[in-house]
Parts: sequence; structure tokens; C-alpha cells
Amino acid sequence: MLLGTNLKYAKAYNFRIILETIRRFGPISRAEVARRTELTAQTVSNITRELLEMRLIYEAERRRDKRGAPSIMLVINPDGAYSIGLDLDRDHLTALLVDFAGQIRHRIHQALAGVLTPEEATELLAHTTETLLHETGVPRERVWGIGVGIPGPLDISKDGHVTNVANPRAFPGWHRVPIADILEQRLGLPVFLENNATAAAIGERWYGAGQHIPTFFYVFFSDGLGGGLIFNGQPYDGHTGNAGELGYCYLPSEIFSSEDLRAFGKPHLGILFDVPRLYRRLKAAGHKARSLEDLEQLFQEKNPILLDWLHHGLEHLAPVILAIEYLLDPEAIFFGGRLPAPIILYIIEGLRQRLAALRIEEKPPVRLLPGTAGVDAAALGLATLPLYIQLAPGLHVLLKTGDGENATPRRTSGIAR
Repeated sequence: MLLGTNLKYAKAYNFRIILETIRRFGPISRAEVARRTELTAQTVSNITRELLEMRLIYEAERRRDKRGAPSIMLVINPDGAYSIGLDLDRDHLTALLVDFAGQIRHRIHQALAGVLTPEEATELLAHTTETLLHETGVPRERVWGIGVGIPGPLDISKDGHVTNVANPRAFPGWHRVPIADILEQRLGLPVFLENNATAAAIGERWYGAGQHIPTFFYVFFSDGLGGGLIFNGQPYDGHTGNAGELGYCYLPSEIFSSEDLRAFGKPHLGILFDVPRLYRRLKAAGHKARSLEDLEQLFQEKNPILLDWLHHGLEHLAPVILAIEYLLDPEAIFFGGRLPAPIILYIIEGLRQRLAALRIEEKPPVRLLPGTAGVDAAALGLATLPLYIQLAPGLHVLLKTGDGENATPRRTSGIAR
């Protein structure tokens, strides 16, 4: 289907473009916004007036140019919008409340002993959200939504509705649990679901080093391995919402033990980066290993089991990264998630060496970069999600579809999806 647009959708898109220009380049004058966006001064004036009324921006100090009267500078209002990110995995819940400038106003982290039931998870997520709001005093009406992430792959019903993102093998009892609908009714706030790897990529694009890199891949380490793709400035989910799931790339079964195959099913790359599997190996050898801090200490001690785990994983990850280079041609590949920063840097350097030996001479190397959000990459990305969906510019805003009907950014009390 070929879709057109009209003035309503064009205005919604211009609204987002002007807001994004102020967010990325502010403090900035109206005249400079007009120059950067190639919109008329009248359009910029009308939309900035609306943004001021919504308290998403404010007028800062005047700044004198080379000639003429001083210009009023526009900047993002950090208190103009808030959002919440809830990163739930088998071993932890990390919750962040962030403001519009991407500053973390409050963080709650809770270690978990294993997979929660949907009922237990709902109660924990709801209680944690209320705690974030209560302890910060952030007005509920300024919260644009909640991003919730659970490891993929996505689970999508026949009507296209995302019920949950839990892998039924990793999260028994979670098949087609409508967690977003349940939380929306419980909390009275919009809830947005996403694969935590894609969420980390969105966070890197919105607030991190990916702001000026339109196409990149994000390799995400958590309990296992995932990935997210930003293509031409926008997250690319694919047909089923599972683009970037490199952890499920097939590997020959002979490289795994029979115990691994019984536990994980079909042999795949993510098994090699399964952190609980590493903990079990370390514990069996008499090493204390229950947290990321323990892993960092063992890494500093050059623990042979940990280094073997890394080297074995990198040998099989390198060809997949090379395939990403060849197939997608990204400007950069980010590496982040729930591994200590020194280990992330070690992985990057190990891949650089391996890829140099595998890559054809004619292919220029892709930049391999550490993610900027550290171990909270997924939680920050999930907190970014409500603001990104409702405020970031994207070509879908111009299309006359069901999404286009809700393209004009606005926030009222209650559920506004």
C-alpha cells in the first residue's frame, strides 16, 4: 500500500523535528532552529509557542549574535516530561525514573533468585513504579509512560498485538501473558513493551553516543545475548519484532555438552554467553561468583575459567559480527549491557583482532564502541521508550495510518497510548 499525507500529519512531524532540534542542539535560537530544519520562521514560532505551553522547553538567557538584538535561546525543560524504565530478567529488576534530559532521578535495583510468575512480576513492577514516584515526588501527570522489557524473542498474537516479550523456555508460564494491559490497568499510565536489547539500542540513539550515528547495531549482554538495530535513525524491529536476535544464531551441536542441550534446547550462540552457566562453572571450580562485581574481580585476577569462557564465546561471535558488517553495513556496532565495563572493553578488543583476520581487505572496518549507559543500558533504554515513541521524529508520523491518528504529541492524565 502506498500512503500519502496531509497537513495534520506534516504538522505532527514538524512538531517532533523542532523539539528534537532543540533537544540535540540547545541552547538554540528560533532563527537557528529554522535554519537547521529549513522550516519557515512562522512555523517555528507557532510550534515553539506550543512547546512552551506544554512545558517541554523553556526560554533561557539571551545570546548576542555578531549583529542585531540578542536572541532568546530555547532549551529542553528536564522537568517537562518524565518516564520510567523497568528491566526485568531472571536475576534482577532494575528500575529507573528519568527526566526529559535523560538524567536519572532515581534508581531501584533488586536481585532476584529466579524467574517470577506473571502474578509475582506484576506485583513487583507495580510496587516498584509507585515507589519511584513516591520517593521522587514527580507528579504523575508529567509521566509520559513506562517502558517494560523482558528478554526476547517477542511474542505477537495474530492481530499484531504484542502480549509479552518473554521467551517461554527461559520464562516458564509466561506464554502470551498480556503484561502491558495488566500494568496499564493497574497503574493508569501508558505501558510500552520492548525487547530489552532493542530498548538499549534506542537509549543509545536518544541519549548516548548514537545520537549522531544514524545506522548502528547494538550487541546486548544480559543473562544471555541479544541485539538491536537502529537503521537510518529509527529502531528496526523486522516483520515479527525480532530483528537483531543474534543470540539465536545456530551453532553446531557438537560444541555443546549434552547438559547444555538439555537445558537450552537447540544449539545457539547465546548459550556461550549465558552468565548463569558461567556462574555454575566457576562455582564448581571453587570460585565465588554471584554478581557482576565478582566477575570483575575474577577478570582482574585473570581467572582461567572466565577467560576461557570469553575466548570460546568470541571465536563464535566474531563470524556473526562479520555477517552483520557485510549484510547491514552499519557505521558502528555498540557493545553494552550487564557485563562489567572492563570485560566489555576486552570483548571489543578481542573482536577487533579476530575480525581483522577474517575481514576481506576491500572492506573498511566498522567502528566497535562501548555503550555509554553501562549495566543500566536496558533500563535506560526502556525509560527512553515512552518519550521516543511519542516525541521522536520518524517517517511513520507522516503516514495516514492508525499510528498517524495519534501522531500529534500530547499528554493528559490517564492512559494515552
